[in-house]
Amino acid sequence: MTYLFVGAGQAGGAIVDAIFERTDSSFFNLFGSIDISNIGQPLVFNSTVRDLENLSNIAPEQQYGIADSYGIVPGTDSGLEEQITGGFGRNPVRADEVMERHSADLHTVFDEQLTEPVPEDEFNENEFGDEDFSTEQQTDDIQFAFLFLGLGGGTGCGIGPHIAREIKAYDQQAQVIAVAVLPNTKGPSLYGGEEDEDISAGRQAWNARFGLDRLEETVDGIILVDNQRISHLGSSAGQFSEYNEYVASAIYDLIAGPVVDKFESDDMDVDTPDIDVRDIATAVSFGTTDTDEPGYATIGRSATMTQSIGGYLIPYFGKQPVDGASLARIAAAKQTLDRANVDDAQKAITLIRAPESYLTGGDQSIDIAAVSDYLRHNSGLGEVNLGVSSTDRHLASVTTVLTYRRSDLDRIEEIHSAAEEYEDKTEAITA
Repeated sequence: MTYLFVGAGQAGGAIVDAIFERTDSSFFNLFGSIDISNIGQPLVFNSTVRDLENLSNIAPEQQYGIADSYGIVPGTDSGLEEQITGGFGRNPVRADEVMERHSADLHTVFDEQLTEPVPEDEFNENEFGDEDFSTEQQTDDIQFAFLFLGLGGGTGCGIGPHIAREIKAYDQQAQVIAVAVLPNTKGPSLYGGEEDEDISAGRQAWNARFGLDRLEETVDGIILVDNQRISHLGSSAGQFSEYNEYVASAIYDLIAGPVVDKFESDDMDVDTPDIDVRDIATAVSFGTTDTDEPGYATIGRSATMTQSIGGYLIPYFGKQPVDGASLARIAAAKQTLDRANVDDAQKAITLIRAPESYLTGGDQSIDIAAVSDYLRHNSGLGEVNLGVSSTDRHLASVTTVLTYRRSDLDRIEEIHSAAEEYEDKTEAITA
């Protein structure tokens, strides 16, 4: 089984790139982190070569360009720069049309990325005693895919739903969770961290509505990342990079944390069942049939050091107390959607990560029951999934996903209103 992390467009590719910073060769491995490449595989699709070249942690073999005339072009193709030349002008309709013509090529991409040679000791022999090379390839299942895309521009917004649809066609058991970046629809238009005079906030809202409506038809759940949450910080590209890192840390913790040997103890304050990717998929959707609506979720993470500076110099000195309930409240306050009301959440899933000594019921132990009570109080359906995982880092963190129905989110209604206003003005201008 393979977890796919697929980036579509500039914003989606940047977040996937940030997630795959966490490998054995990275700075993060100094703290005993799980190598994300051991549990997941990245793929990035973009219509601009420059954006592909800016990726630091995604190999060219896992990159693909999208072009009107050439369709999907491998990142290793020697003619990539000549074929992928212009992007889609931040027009998702055009990107959608191009991908519609070339969507069958996605099946070929998944075949290339998800098939591996069968080990020699597993070759079959035919009736003549010769090795049978008809089984020389074995296909890995997808089962779970995380699709990262921006909704304010053209590429990710336009091609993302096609990618989700083809993943489900490739593996009918696959569940797809979209992590979708909403544009800032107030004040100056921001795109990629820079003020953009060529695309208005109204047009970005129109793009976002176009993308969300089509995503709903193809994915199981949608985690929203809202650029409007950082609009007050200015328009420097550094703010977007830090925001991507925050989202990457939260996604990484939630997915990789449970992969660590599960922590079990009779001294735990409450029963804390393990969580896995299946639980995440369940938490961000409503129901189990194709006719049920996907959930609209937000993600938040809070963390605190468990060791003082003195503790790094003198062993067993300087352990810091950790208030789990406060971490849970901070994680809820740092959710990635503007004006989301925690009281309106329908479901929640949370992972607590901390050094083992903070999970054993001792004097310094995190009050896990308090975290559970806080989340249950803010879950309309009473569905709360809570897990714990130990870490070698001197860090305690709470990562929480809160899931809403689309009708519960004022921010989505705001985007729809801005899109309709833009549409009305555009029709008036062109009439």
